[in-house]
Amino acid sequence: MIIKQNETISSFQLFFYMVIVQLNVATLTLPMYLYKESGHDGWISLLFSCLFSVCTIVLYSFLLKRFPNLTIFEICTFFFGKWFGGILKICYILYFIFVAYLINQSYLFVFSKWVFPNSPTWGILLLLLIIGIYLGKENIRTMTRFFQLSFWTFLVIFIFSIEAFQQVDWKLLLPVAQVNFSHILKGSYMSYYFLHGFECLLVVYPFVKGSHRKKIKSSIFSILVITLINLFTVVLCFIFFSKKELQLIPEPTIYIFKTLTFFKELERLDLLFLSVWFVIIASSYVSYLNLANIGISNLIKRGNRLSTFSTITICIIVFLIGNFVPSSTGFIDLLIKTLSISSFIFILFIPTLILCISLLFKIKSKEVKLS
Repeated sequence: MIIKQNETISSFQLFFYMVIVQLNVATLTLPMYLYKESGHDGWISLLFSCLFSVCTIVLYSFLLKRFPNLTIFEICTFFFGKWFGGILKICYILYFIFVAYLINQSYLFVFSKWVFPNSPTWGILLLLLIIGIYLGKENIRTMTRFFQLSFWTFLVIFIFSIEAFQQVDWKLLLPVAQVNFSHILKGSYMSYYFLHGFECLLVVYPFVKGSHRKKIKSSIFSILVITLINLFTVVLCFIFFSKKELQLIPEPTIYIFKTLTFFKELERLDLLFLSVWFVIIASSYVSYLNLANIGISNLIKRGNRLSTFSTITICIIVFLIGNFVPSSTGFIDLLIKTLSISSFIFILFIPTLILCISLLFKIKSKEVKLS
């Protein structure tokens, strides 16, 4: 694969890229889903999902070390040939588009409920459409620079939640490990695919300058940071709300901010929080558009013009589907179940299969210099 020098990023920038990809609307609803599966031991499930994610990165490490200059799209062609490899490419592209669509629908559901209850659907989705077209067509370096700025917006969680710790009850976490271990594993699997995004390494790895060790370190560190952020929000929700409340509240993180005032000066922090969090959601949405664009460019072998055209096409398709398909709790749950199955296939099964074949037949790729 020939990569231009102005399209590369450093291993330090890779950290910001991967954090942003993993942060999305799911963070707002994760405490409720974890509590349904694992009770107040959901924070333990989150730690297990962190371990599973790190193990997945280690798996990718062995694969990408053998093919340092190939994306997952080219690896599929390399192993499975032009036709079947092309089908796998298309499947990966559709997977990235589906995740972008899921983020789009989740954004619509949350923001129409909390911020724009009387606004038309097309007006809300138009915000992501504009940002998607404007930024999704750019190369990874340009996007990552934007991600480096948007990364710091997550600090709003910690700043706004200071007041909440005056109303918490730490006893709600006790007794520890009360539920069966099988329920903890179910919760960890849920949070594993709920907070996915590290699979982007399969695509962006060749675009990252630096040693293999530094790239993997940045990837693992991004997972640890994401785990700390979500562990903070999950534990806060568990000690703020009673057990009955957690079973009924769909977005407990937002409800916390709704009940708080910031040093008695600011009220309705939920609106301010969601306004700031929109930057994170838009960044995560755009990153998946970019991953799909890289796949389309690799499939059709075209340049920047195709990237712009494909970005506009994907954004319009997602926009139209979002307008005509009603967003509801049941529909979002259906999308999440679909994601759990597709994530297993594209995040774990296919990379593991390729790695096993490469180890069995001792297959490696040759170096390709940057131009």
